Amino acid sequence: MAGTPSPIYTARALEVELGGKHVLGPLDLEIEAGSFLGVLGPNGSGKTTLLRALTRGVAQSSGSLSFDGRPLESYRALDLARQVGVVPQQFSLDFNFTVAEMVAMGRYAQRDEAADGEAVAAALRTTGLTALADRLVTELSGGERQRALIAQTLAQRTPTLLLDEPLNNLDLNHQLETMQLMRSLHEEGRTIVVVLHDLNMAAQYCDELLLLDRGTVAARGKPEEVLDPRVILEVFRVRVAVHRQGQRPYITPLWSRSREDLREQEFRQGQGLRIHVIAGGGAASELLEELVMQGFTPTVGIVSVFDSDYAAAQRYELEVVSAPPFQAFPEEALDQHAGLVRRAQMIIVAPIFFGPGNLEPLREALRAARSGKTVFVIKEPAIERRDLSGGEATSLIAELASAGARFVSGAAEAVELVQTHQGGQSDRPQSGGTSGHRRFTDESGRSRPAQ
Repeated sequence: MAGTPSPIYTARALEVELGGKHVLGPLDLEIEAGSFLGVLGPNGSGKTTLLRALTRGVAQSSGSLSFDGRPLESYRALDLARQVGVVPQQFSLDFNFTVAEMVAMGRYAQRDEAADGEAVAAALRTTGLTALADRLVTELSGGERQRALIAQTLAQRTPTLLLDEPLNNLDLNHQLETMQLMRSLHEEGRTIVVVLHDLNMAAQYCDELLLLDRGTVAARGKPEEVLDPRVILEVFRVRVAVHRQGQRPYITPLWSRSREDLREQEFRQGQGLRIHVIAGGGAASELLEELVMQGFTPTVGIVSVFDSDYAAAQRYELEVVSAPPFQAFPEEALDQHAGLVRRAQMIIVAPIFFGPGNLEPLREALRAARSGKTVFVIKEPAIERRDLSGGEATSLIAELASAGARFVSGAAEAVELVQTHQGGQSDRPQSGGTSGHRRFTDESGRSRPAQ
């Protein structure tokens, strides 16, 4: 079809072996001219090997690989260097050249001395290294060296750029500057192929993502197509939640498959109690710490990624359902949270401030109580002081009481009851009190026997 971009790279049944070990392929791949492709994958998935194959840094063991319609092996190294600039992952810079001299080495293939000075100056300026132009490369920090290496490649002024982990050793500010630079170069018409470890950084800047797993393509497409929770779980063995930042997706980790499998094994062996804590606004941090200190691994949700309850869950490596801040909970978060509540044997409702946007977890707790599950509600501070929903949260708390939920004064009492439940004992202790019966208070503060 007219106007369709032609592929700059084409691989067919491409395979690479290194040291007698199969590390890449078979791979069928096309990279269109003018694309901005992010290459992702776990360590050992073949990302660096793919980039090295695209520059003849490694030889293919089988299959074919072409550049701009010609077999890659037909290009002389100098001719290919005029077309493709490469930022490698590792490069020795231990020699006494200045930064400007090192960047000027990127001009070796261009044969245009009149443009050399301006190209080097522009590359230094673009990477923020002008002030360091006369400094020896051996005196640079790791991040400065990485930027110098990028500047050297930019000085080549090639239409295609291949970058292998260009964000290594860079602080967040320079990482963002580097990705913004890549975006700017792409908008000028360059073809950009960049290997990245940071999935969120790739999703925010790249137009297309290629996900490798054990040397083959696990997924390819737009960021919202590749950053699928099921795909990420399969490839990285991490469960994630996917959110949106404008038109771009971003992910937050929930749980690793290996840890989840271990916990599932413990539950099957009767060594664990499935507890879910309805959290938010820092209301559950103390409770989570107390539960963990007693050997429990509760699940948590739904909390903002900037919430101290989220930080507590991350600190203790708990499975947590997260959501973007200051927004209504997205459907995927609600679905994940409902799944955790269904799976739990016990639900604890922390003393959250409830508004119109976070009532659904409370409704989920009510459904659990009505189904016969054990639900504890921490009642202090009083719900009337925390109800910002026009009374709806207060009504739901009252319905929880009617459904048999137990109201406790705070985290310590909740954990004590969890321990009693774990031991398979009754809520009636063998000693203490005139009747030997433990007493609780309901949401109105009235004393009643434990159920």
